[in-house]
Parts: sequence; C-alpha cells; structure tokens
Amino acid sequence: DEMLAGAPKFLDSAKFDIIAKASSVTSGPATAQQIDIDALRLMFQALLIDRFKMKVHYEDRPVSGYVLTAGKPKLQKADPANRTGCHEGPGADGKDPRIANPVLSRLLTCQNMTITQLAEQLPNLANGYVHTPVLDSTGLTDPYDITLSFSAVGVLQNGVPGQQPPSGDANASDPSGGISLPDAMNKQLGIKMEMKKRPMQVLVIDHVEEKPTEN
Repeated sequence: DEMLAGAPKFLDSAKFDIIAKASSVTSGPATAQQIDIDALRLMFQALLIDRFKMKVHYEDRPVSGYVLTAGKPKLQKADPANRTGCHEGPGADGKDPRIANPVLSRLLTCQNMTITQLAEQLPNLANGYVHTPVLDSTGLTDPYDITLSFSAVGVLQNGVPGQQPPSGDANASDPSGGISLPDAMNKQLGIKMEMKKRPMQVLVIDHVEEKPTEN
C-alpha cells in the first residue's frame, strides 16, 4: 500500500472486466508468443489512462523496505564459470530439508549469484515476504552459491513479515516450527534482513474517474 498514494476508496471495491486486443510488430492480431510483456504492460497502462482519465506522477517518499547488512557471513564462493540463477529445490548435494520438516516448505537454491543480484530477485523469489525493492548494504561483491530453507508466509503464526511477534523478539521461535525468510537469511547465510524506512519511488494518483468511458 505504501507504494501507491492518492488512491480513492473505490479502487478497493470497484471491479471491471477488461477485454482488449494487442497487435504484433507485424500486422494483425498477435499470439501470446509474439507479445513482449513489457510492451504489453505499456499498452495496458495507456488503456487505463485513456478510459479512466487517469493522471499520475512518481515521487520519492519514505517507504518500509528490507535492507541487507553483513552480520557474520557464512557464504560459499561460487565457481564463476557456472551459470547464474535460482530455482526451487535442492542443489547439487541433493539435500532436501522439506522431507524431514514439511513446515520448511520453501527451498531456494541459487548458483553463482552476488548478494546484490539476490536482493534484486527476492521480490519475485520470496512471494508474500517482499513487496518493495530490497537494498543490499552488505558491501559483499563476490558471487556465491546460496541455499535458503524457510517457511511460506501462510504457515507462520508469529505474524506477517516485517513485524515483531507478540513477545517482542523478532527472532523468537515460531510455534509452528517454521522459519521466516529474515531468520533464514540471518541463521543460514549470516546476512541480516531488517525492515527499515527509506526513500523509494511511489506512484501518486492525481486523478482517476470511477467509471470508464464507453466503448
């Protein structure tokens, strides 16, 4: 919610069916394979602006977001010849902690990745935990092989990410036996993942109509 400002109340309740055709680089209708996703987003944005007479601008405002700092790093340097990337599941050693403890439902394995690259990927990799860009302040520049075992947000009983559990201890054990992503980063990698306020680019809605123009 912090990434959007000036939104009228009806945006939380109004619902619409949108049917639109996208053209390919050539002529005529395009197949899904012919459409560039970034180009499609721009088309969709233009459609919303046109139909809802929407006017927006961006500005920097203080927003809560995760910051990574180096505590006592426990990282394995990678072979730079290996391909960079992450996947869900065990690494080359085949070890899968989810078998012994199903509440640790997420197993993230990254290869030949810097902490900056990991920070950039976390909003996509850690669904439910990260909703804003993650800032890497570790100062670590080497590529690493990284394995993270943690619990999905839905199984944690100590509350939502970024908030302290009722005990007030951010590292308190979860009653379910689960481990949050910030806890996993700290315990398994020696990287602190803390929620802090910092300036970020926020979308500000200056004007939007509740009803779209007719077809």
